[in-house]
Amino acid sequence: MMAMTTALCAGARPTARRVPGGLLGAALAVLATATAAAAQTGPERTIFTTPDVRQDRDVWTNPAYYRNNTVGQLRGMAIGTEPGGGSTQQASSRVYGSEGTAKPGALDLVTPYPFTTAVEHYEAWRSAAGGGTTHTAATVPSWRGRWVGGPAGLGGGPNPASYVAGLLTPSYREYFVRELKAYTEGRIWSAGAICLPGGFFAALGAEEFIVTPEQVWTLGSSNAQNYIRWIYTDGSGHSPKDAEFAKWHGESVGFWDGDALVVHTNQIRGWKGGVSEFTDSLETVERYRRVGDRLEGEITLYDPEVFVRPVHARIRYQLDTETRPELRPTYNTCTDTNGPSNKVYMDERGILNERIPGDPLYWDPTDPRPWRTYLAESDRRYAQYKKSQAR
Repeated sequence: MMAMTTALCAGARPTARRVPGGLLGAALAVLATATAAAAQTGPERTIFTTPDVRQDRDVWTNPAYYRNNTVGQLRGMAIGTEPGGGSTQQASSRVYGSEGTAKPGALDLVTPYPFTTAVEHYEAWRSAAGGGTTHTAATVPSWRGRWVGGPAGLGGGPNPASYVAGLLTPSYREYFVRELKAYTEGRIWSAGAICLPGGFFAALGAEEFIVTPEQVWTLGSSNAQNYIRWIYTDGSGHSPKDAEFAKWHGESVGFWDGDALVVHTNQIRGWKGGVSEFTDSLETVERYRRVGDRLEGEITLYDPEVFVRPVHARIRYQLDTETRPELRPTYNTCTDTNGPSNKVYMDERGILNERIPGDPLYWDPTDPRPWRTYLAESDRRYAQYKKSQAR
């Protein structure tokens, strides 16, 4: 009977068989029961088949819910085609709903340290270093040259998206899953697309390090903006509490432990980046040491509002042997490549105009989480679009 049930569900025509009269009612009852059971189990619930991810909290940390896709692979479904060649966005494209190649347990992003706060972490390392090494211009390590690299796996890396979800507190986990759903449908919020700063984690993609006994500068450049960090190693410490405020790259102080630089950053402005997003409470501890033509480092993220436990990642930079003058960093602005922010637009008269409060696409500079504002409006419009297509 199960074979017959499968055929019926698939729309095939079963071969007619003679059923003894007394058994007909029982046979039909078995068939009805089997069909009902099949309907109840149905296809596996996934982020691609669910009508509302918010109803799926029980499976948000199950790799099968994302069909074993990584965060990067889910983003690739925005294009929805087979992967193309080269290094363009087409190269990372994925067919919508396709099975991923994530490797559970491939990259551990949970801190290996027992510390619960960045201050505790930093002070423990400083104490172990005897307060730090005092360098002179003759003894301070040289990190000259142009470097390529940054943190590894803070976007989830080769892990399934479910692993990243498991790192987040309930409210941030919900937003993360909703955002992944939007990714697969091509609804992606990008700070760079509307000429907003990349935030703290963008500054970790440094290209140059200027090292002196009292201070270290890290410099970076992209086709949209430039990045700089000031790391004070002169023992002056952080600003007084009454003078603290959130900054795009935070405020960094550090000390030398022999030839290793240890950095504590606080007062970081909450934004997108890292594992998902972060709040003004984020503080980090970093450690860097040069090993030949590599800078080997690590970073630990402390943001109890977002992470169930502190997050930890490796940082690697490789000295670039290509020294052609035309590859030197340049000063760039987002408007050089992306045009003006979407607050300015061309109206139906062909005149440049500016969106005003009340317009769903108005850019409010005081909005601390514009990606959520974007997602709410995107969800509303997408629901209307699907409704119109179903008519």
